[in-house]
Amino acid sequence: MKEEAKRRIKLGCAAAGALVAALLIATCPIPGLSYQATAVLGILIMAIVWWITGVLPEFVTAVVMAVLFVVVAGISVGATFSTFASSTWWLLLSAFTLGVGMKTSGLMRRIALAIVRKFPRTFRCQVIAQLVTGTVLGPLIPSLAVKGAMLAPLAMSIGDELGYERQGKRATGLFAAMLVGIRTVAPTIVSASVTGYALMATLPADVQEQFNMASWFVAALPWLVVVLALNYFLIMGMYGRGEKAGSSSEIVGAPGNAQSLEQSSLRCGTRFVGAAECADSKQDEAGNSAGEPSRGGTDLNDNQSIPDGLGPLSVVEKRMLAIILMTVVLWATEPFHHISAMAVGLAALVFMFVLKVIDVLAFKSGVNWTSLLFIGIALGLGSVFAEAGLNDWVMQTCGPAFQALAGNPYLLVLGIGVITVVLRFLIVSEVAYLNLLMAFLVPMAASVGVNPWVLGFSAYALVIAWFAKYQSPIYLAAFYAVDGKMAKHSELAKYCGVYLATCLAGLVVCVPYWQWMGLL
Repeated sequence: MKEEAKRRIKLGCAAAGALVAALLIATCPIPGLSYQATAVLGILIMAIVWWITGVLPEFVTAVVMAVLFVVVAGISVGATFSTFASSTWWLLLSAFTLGVGMKTSGLMRRIALAIVRKFPRTFRCQVIAQLVTGTVLGPLIPSLAVKGAMLAPLAMSIGDELGYERQGKRATGLFAAMLVGIRTVAPTIVSASVTGYALMATLPADVQEQFNMASWFVAALPWLVVVLALNYFLIMGMYGRGEKAGSSSEIVGAPGNAQSLEQSSLRCGTRFVGAAECADSKQDEAGNSAGEPSRGGTDLNDNQSIPDGLGPLSVVEKRMLAIILMTVVLWATEPFHHISAMAVGLAALVFMFVLKVIDVLAFKSGVNWTSLLFIGIALGLGSVFAEAGLNDWVMQTCGPAFQALAGNPYLLVLGIGVITVVLRFLIVSEVAYLNLLMAFLVPMAASVGVNPWVLGFSAYALVIAWFAKYQSPIYLAAFYAVDGKMAKHSELAKYCGVYLATCLAGLVVCVPYWQWMGLL
C-alpha cells in the first residue's frame, strides 16, 4: 500500500508539473520574453518536477524535455543537442573510459590503498587527503568535469576500503571533500579551469596585464584558505560523527553497498587473499595476521591494520599507469603543445584498446551511457537558453540590482555572489553567465572605482552550484562516474548550500585584503 501511495504521489506531481508547463505556454508570454522563451521555461519547470519526483528515469525525462524544446518551443535541433557535437561530451566519454580502465586493471584500488596507507585511517585524515588531492591536481588539468570523473571513483574506492557504507554519512563526506577540493582551487588559479581563461578574456587589456597567473593567485589566496578551512570543519561536523568504519552493518548486507573481496579482506585486518579466507575461523585469522603483518597504517578508531596492496604491478596495471600519466601530462601542458584535451582523451581511449587494458565488453558495460546521455542533454540547456533569448532577458532584469549594490564593497561582493547563485538556475553555462555578467559589470566597475577583477572573481567564486543536477558539469561528471552510488543527491544538494555559504564568507574576508591591495 505504501508503494502504491508513493506511485500515486509521483504521478500526481508529474501531472502537476506538466499542467504548470502547459498553462505557462498557453498564456501570454512573460513580459520581455517571447513565446519561445516562455515555452522553454515551462518545459524546464516540468522536467525539474519530474526529476525531483523520479516519475521516469532521469535520462528519459531529459529526452522528453529535449523533444519538447524542438517540437513545442521551436528550438533548433542543433542547439538542443549541441553538447554531443562539442568537445565537452567527448572529453567526458574519454574520462569515464579512463575510470573504467583504472578500475578493471586494478590500478584504482592500488592507488586507493596507497592513499589510505599514507594517511591515518581516520575519517579526519581521509577528508584532508581528498581536499589536498583535489587542490594539488587542480592546476594540472583544465577540465573540472574530467577531474570529477576521475577522482570520484577513487574516492568511492577509498570509502569501500575503509568500510564506509555507500550513501552513508562518511561516504557522503568523502564525496563532498573530493568535490570541494577539485572545485575550490579553480577560481584561484587560471589554469585550473577553462572558465578561468574565459573570465580572463572578459577583463579589459590593462587589467589582464595586471593579473597574470601569479598575481591572480595572490589576490585570491585568502579566499582559498578560508573556504578550504571552513569546509574541512563543516564536513567533519556534519559527517564525521555517529558512524564507524568497518562495522558489520556497513560492510555486510548494507543497502546499496557492493560487497567486494577487498572489503571483506580489509575488515578481517589481513592481506587480501579472498573472501573465503575471511570466513575462516578466528584461529586461522589470528594466524594469518601474525604470519603476514601488514606494513600499512592503523585505523585509530578500530585499530585495524591496512593491507599492503596486491603485490607487484601487473602488466595491465603498468600499461594503464603509463596511459594515465601520459594523459595527465598532456592535459597539464596543453598551453604549450596546443593539442586539445579532447584529442588527448580520445587517444588514451584508443590506447586502452590497443594495449588490451579494456575490451569491447568492458567498454559497453563499464561506461555509464545513460548518464552520458543525460549529461549531454542537460549541458545543452546553455545553448537552448541562448537561442531563446533568456540569457539577455535575465541580465537586463537584474541590472538595477547590481547598480544598487555598488556603494558598499561588502554588499557589492555578497550581492554579486547571491545574484549569481539565483541566476545560475536559469543561465546554465558558467562561461555564458560570466561573459554576460562581465559585459554589464565592467563598465559599471569603471564608474564606481572598483577593479573589474574583483567583480569577476566574486561571481566566479559562486558560479558553481548543484542544487539541481543540470547546473554543474563537474557535479554531473563526478556523481555519475560512480553511478550515484556513493552519496545521495538530496544530501549533496543540502551541502551545496553549505559550500556556497563558505564561498560567501571567503569573499567577506577578502574585502579588507582587496582594499589594502587597492582593488576596492
